[in-house]
Amino acid sequence: MANTTLITEVVQETMNGGILQLQTADKLQSHIYSSVVAAKESSAVSAAPGLFGLEKSAPSTAAQQSALAVDTGKRELYVDVVEKVWASVASGGTVIRAEVTGSILARCFLPGNPNLTLTLNTQLLTTSQEGFNTGTRMSEVEFGSGVDVGSGDGGRQLSVMTLPGQEMNIVRYTLSPDHPHLLPFTITASSHSLTPSDSELRLKLTSNTGMGTVAPQVTFRTVAPATTAAVMSRTSGPRDQAVHFSPDNKAITWTISQFPGGSYAQAFIRLVDSGGNAVVESGELEFEVSRWVCSGVRVESVKLTPSVNNLNKWVRYLTTSDSVSLRLT
Repeated sequence: MANTTLITEVVQETMNGGILQLQTADKLQSHIYSSVVAAKESSAVSAAPGLFGLEKSAPSTAAQQSALAVDTGKRELYVDVVEKVWASVASGGTVIRAEVTGSILARCFLPGNPNLTLTLNTQLLTTSQEGFNTGTRMSEVEFGSGVDVGSGDGGRQLSVMTLPGQEMNIVRYTLSPDHPHLLPFTITASSHSLTPSDSELRLKLTSNTGMGTVAPQVTFRTVAPATTAAVMSRTSGPRDQAVHFSPDNKAITWTISQFPGGSYAQAFIRLVDSGGNAVVESGELEFEVSRWVCSGVRVESVKLTPSVNNLNKWVRYLTTSDSVSLRLT
């Protein structure tokens, strides 16, 4: 790596035994002796920025600038609602237990320190209220340092002073156990005897996230009966699907790429030499879904004070699996 020495110098001057030391650019510069080695510019620029806009906000030409400088020409703001799901699901799709943790994060590439105000579609409630309540019920809510919870709009406004180029944690939360949990996917399975030696596992995976959402990749993993020698499969639904079998550990992996919301996929997997009455009892589901979160939390408006002209801003939603275990029988 061309800039290893430079990075080492910056880290050594910034941290000492895990304790923050020098942090400002003007103080650090007098202790830095290496120069930035510029990377060759690439013409490839991603059209869709990733989380916090790393692809768009940091193209290869950024390597030609000082690592300690702030690009005052940028006018970019990213707000991301990110949730992670842990769940145990019974056969038929009934959720036995679930835990959803989430956070609202922001990152600004702006000159100065304008104040950021987010208005949510719901209050983040940790206590029950009498009467009809449309708020999202939380068991834990932790606001980031410096975040002000305004009284306007029913407590749905969150404000914080921005820090150029730094990730800001606006709020972290955990959904209440008694809050209705809508998981992004429901899977149903059945086993059928084909011959005295072979059985067929039929899987149907349904997206609950609605039109306009997409799962870049969904993976279902299970283990075939110990005597299974091979599998034969066919799928229906989204075009990019694949079923893989590992003879060594009998693992079956079903992957679906670019899974549209509101659709379903099916896999018919023949288990050769498994026994005609063989069944597969459980599996694990891994996923990443964009434009959707389990809690239903949405950012209704984003405001900077003072306002910034020619601002490019993105509000994005992402749900990922932590551990989702499924009973199939």
